[in-house]
Amino acid sequence: MGYDVQFIQMTVPSDISFPINADNAEEFLSNPVPFDNPETVGKKLLEIEGARPGPEKTIDYLGKGMSYARLFIETETIHVENNCGAGDLLKIYNHLLKTYPALLIFDLQSKQLHNASSYEEWWTSPL
Repeated sequence: MGYDVQFIQMTVPSDISFPINADNAEEFLSNPVPFDNPETVGKKLLEIEGARPGPEKTIDYLGKGMSYARLFIETETIHVENNCGAGDLLKIYNHLLKTYPALLIFDLQSKQLHNASSYEEWWTSPL
């Protein structure tokens, strides 16, 4: 079983610090910024080395070793069935961030919102 996340565009104050805890994340999650064109998002994902079309308009990503993910592109989110390490997940995220600068990572388990730095810091912290 993987550690699923969602990529979501949202406007947050410039002085906010990450991660945004679950209680405060709810406020931001109620008003996501939709993707203009999910097909364009799919084309952008296919630019990443290791990405290929998956079944039913998904994108599959094969990373290092046994790292893989399946991405489901919706109007307001990109759901990531994530079996990647932080490095591969952030590779996908950072590629999208160039085109979608309001993109954040929503951790479906902890319900926290992350940017790249806070996600990497969380991933490398001891349990």
